[in-house]
Amino acid sequence: MLVVGARPQLIKSAPLVREILDNHHGLNLDIIHTGQHYDKEMSAVFFEELHLPQPSANLKVGSGSHAKQTAMMMSRLEPFMIATRPDIVLVPGDTNTTLAAAVVAAKLCIPLAHLEAGLRSGDMNMPEEVNRILTDHCSSFLFAPTRTAISNLEREGLGRYAYLTGDTNADALRILAPIVTKMEKAIMKRHQLVSQNYVLVTVHRPSNVDDPTRLARILAALKFVSKTRRIVFPVHPRTRARLAKLKAFDKETKEKLLIRPQGFIETLVLLKNACCLLTDSGGMQKESFMVHTPCLTLRSSTEWPETLAGGANRLVASPEELPRLITKIAFDQSVRHRLKTLRNPFGDGHASSRIAKIIQATRILGVSLQTCN
Repeated sequence: MLVVGARPQLIKSAPLVREILDNHHGLNLDIIHTGQHYDKEMSAVFFEELHLPQPSANLKVGSGSHAKQTAMMMSRLEPFMIATRPDIVLVPGDTNTTLAAAVVAAKLCIPLAHLEAGLRSGDMNMPEEVNRILTDHCSSFLFAPTRTAISNLEREGLGRYAYLTGDTNADALRILAPIVTKMEKAIMKRHQLVSQNYVLVTVHRPSNVDDPTRLARILAALKFVSKTRRIVFPVHPRTRARLAKLKAFDKETKEKLLIRPQGFIETLVLLKNACCLLTDSGGMQKESFMVHTPCLTLRSSTEWPETLAGGANRLVASPEELPRLITKIAFDQSVRHRLKTLRNPFGDGHASSRIAKIIQATRILGVSLQTCN
């Protein structure tokens, strides 16, 4: 049973789902969607674009506080796990969906596998950090994307459950590369963009958008940058609601800065052609590294320290630093060339094959969770 609920989980899971369906016919896959992301542009479009089979159930949990959302997921997941008694529950990433499925599986003594295990930012104020640590300590199979992740798991005494597989996001980029190339010209034309002449922005974390003062500082920095570089800002629903409260939807802003959230292929095209990325997303930091686009992360820590190598990614705590840093990157033609010379720490694009083989080889039946021994 694969349990997903949010846009990043669908991207991480898609290559593995295709690998299992295409090459491992002895494995029966049941997909459960919690409904954590329920907007079409944040969920349904990804099933269509990534050619994922429709989930056997959508729990339609929706939004809410962390406690309410996680509790509702657990109460709705439990009957499905009891009824089907899967040989293994697979959870990707670090969302509330991840944690909810992990706890239910652990309580039912069903073996748990964590896709993208071992990430650590060192910031326990991030809900994702709490989710990923607890999930790792519930798991019998820890599929680690990088050597740093393996080291983190070993340090916490989880090394015997860990497998260095590579990152399934690298698989997704490898698989979709021909489609991205084919669609690139049309997508750039649709948005009337010139390559290397705009900044791509994705900001959605509570630490950046829930505080009106900080969000206003970020917008002020972006408006200053927009004097010399176009801003392309696919707005997360959470951010859109906060912007509305600030009355940031004036005509000029709407036309020049803000667009709806995009599908994965469109996002990759926009990312590949941007002069730089400004983000607070974990996945976007990693994808930016892999397509050689300089990244500025509006956070004080990252779960992907590998991206900091060679200046590919830089942590920026203060929004007021952004105009200077973006200008420096935009006018330094050597930056992108230097990024192309960096070693890719996220694997060779075949992590899904390794993971599927591990799952099949263990024959799962009879494997007990460490918490149920």
